[in-house]
Amino acid sequence: MSELNLHQRLSAAMQKVSYIQKEKKQGMRYSIVSHDAVTAKVRPALLEVGVIYYPVQLTNGQTGNRTDCTMVIRFANVDNPSDCIDVPSFGYGIDDQDKGPGKAMSYAVKYALLKALGLESGDDPDEDQNVVFNNPIVTALETAISLANNGAGLDDAAEEIQKHSAQLSAAELAKLRQAFAARRKEITK
Repeated sequence: MSELNLHQRLSAAMQKVSYIQKEKKQGMRYSIVSHDAVTAKVRPALLEVGVIYYPVQLTNGQTGNRTDCTMVIRFANVDNPSDCIDVPSFGYGIDDQDKGPGKAMSYAVKYALLKALGLESGDDPDEDQNVVFNNPIVTALETAISLANNGAGLDDAAEEIQKHSAQLSAAELAKLRQAFAARRKEITK
């Protein structure tokens, strides 16, 4: 294999693995292509052709129950490590305990593997996503609005909304404005 460059090796690996079947896991509402299923199919094919992969860059952040992770995964020729490509990827992990970072990293690696090798999975993350991200800022502001029992309390809530508006999406701001207007109507009755 030492005469093949990285692109030729990746091409050989792509010929060995063309599709990864979705699986239905207990307790899940939909079928997924798991990180483990991707690794189980891709890793042996890559090793056979002399390619390894590993993270070379990682940044992450946490907002409420959501961890985000941006990674760069390097694919390298084992016979000539300077013959490599870096594949940027990212992932999100939503978990209310300590599993968010691992989920985010696994998601990022899984998609780097799928995309670098052009693998089909039948996976449509836009269609399959049923987990809702609850922005803790929005939750706190909604609580402040609902607890306001007079105009002064609503004015305080309005100041907090204004203070955090740069951190909120247009949809979140619209939702808060709607809740604010409904609460003002209740108070002034």
